[in-house]
Amino acid sequence: MEQRNIDFFKETVEEMLEKQDLEALRLYLEELHPYEIGALLDELEESEQLVILSLTLPEAAAEALEHLDYDDQYRLLDHLDEESASKIIAAMGRDAIADLLMAIHPNKAQEIMAMIPREYLESIKFLMSYPEDSAGGIMSLDYIQARQYWTIERVIEHFRKVGRKQSVANYIYIVDAVGKLVGVLSLKELLLNEPKTKVEDVMHTNIITVLATADQEEAAKLMSQYDLMILPVVNEQARLVGVITADDIMDVIEEEDTEDIHRLGGSQPLDLPYLESTLTTLFSKRIGWLVVLFATQAVTSNILKHYEGVLSSVVALTFFMPLLAGVGGNSGTQASSLIIRGLALGEITVHDIAVILFKELRVSALIGIVMGTIGYFFAWTVSGSTGVATVVAVTVTVVLIVSSTIGAILPIVGRAFRLDPAVFSAPLITTVVDITSLMVYFNIAIKLLKLGG
Repeated sequence: MEQRNIDFFKETVEEMLEKQDLEALRLYLEELHPYEIGALLDELEESEQLVILSLTLPEAAAEALEHLDYDDQYRLLDHLDEESASKIIAAMGRDAIADLLMAIHPNKAQEIMAMIPREYLESIKFLMSYPEDSAGGIMSLDYIQARQYWTIERVIEHFRKVGRKQSVANYIYIVDAVGKLVGVLSLKELLLNEPKTKVEDVMHTNIITVLATADQEEAAKLMSQYDLMILPVVNEQARLVGVITADDIMDVIEEEDTEDIHRLGGSQPLDLPYLESTLTTLFSKRIGWLVVLFATQAVTSNILKHYEGVLSSVVALTFFMPLLAGVGGNSGTQASSLIIRGLALGEITVHDIAVILFKELRVSALIGIVMGTIGYFFAWTVSGSTGVATVVAVTVTVVLIVSSTIGAILPIVGRAFRLDPAVFSAPLITTVVDITSLMVYFNIAIKLLKLGG
């Protein structure tokens, strides 16, 4: 279907609702993708949303709800008639139900629990036992497994029996008598092998897995590195407990990237989109870092006060302080951004710190020489003093080397202490480099111009 505008959907649906042509609306909704229905729900009034959900097939309605935030999911399920709500919940993936229950108030969760099919309850409680940011917290239980001693014929028979209920049916996961994952078989291989062939003779045994307790970011990294569409999740005993699909990982990548961008900007990640966040939330997420950075930056004032004698002796030195701080901050931010991204992609580890330090020293030295030369002529033009120009040139070179090194090493040190490297964001790096730049600047001035400290 060609991509169409949500406004077009909205106009069409509202016209049908106005005419009370519910049968035509039901048929129209069957043509839409669940994502489009979800986007449409987000644009309509509650009364219209409820009509849309009651007319949509339960499977499509369940998937459409997943594109809304959890509070809206609960509100719509709570306001639907019990029969429609129960059908939609029964069509939802158990992982989606578990996510919803963990995101809403416990009292609301109890109301939803009352509508969940009994056969789902135990598995949903199992999913809820894992932290939401772990591999277990994002895995699905809708997969097909078989025993290693079964024949292809028996697996196909089993597939026909349970396949309709499982959303992950591209692969059959092979387990032993105690549930340990021992192999995997694709649907293509299942259909192409002889019926009497034993599964253990044709299954693949070299399987990439992730522990259920591992961070969701580790799962995302594995799926990216090995180009996997589905990743099996196992417990400490290597028993298969679930699978993670590509669409789950796309959500994780978006979430992790959003968190990193927020931290790089010097604030705590938002739990809701910006426009949905309250003033109190925005205040609390941003004020903490600003206070820390303000207190740190206050050190700069003390440095200036300490070297006020140097400034009074050579007033021209004050002209270049913003320039030096800016150059150092930019260089430190460049280096930290490269390292933070490398750590996120798994291209860099803590063990690479010596290699990175050696490389950054050489790169920053080359950059420092070029920028120092430019700084010399600029400072000489502005101040008319070769002495001041020399101080600026040497300071630029040293500051670039120091700031690049600080910017590259701090994220690695943070990772070594199990901190998110993005915590060492541009504002923090810039603040640290500002302080360092001033101290270097004044000490070089004292030495080269033979001033009193």
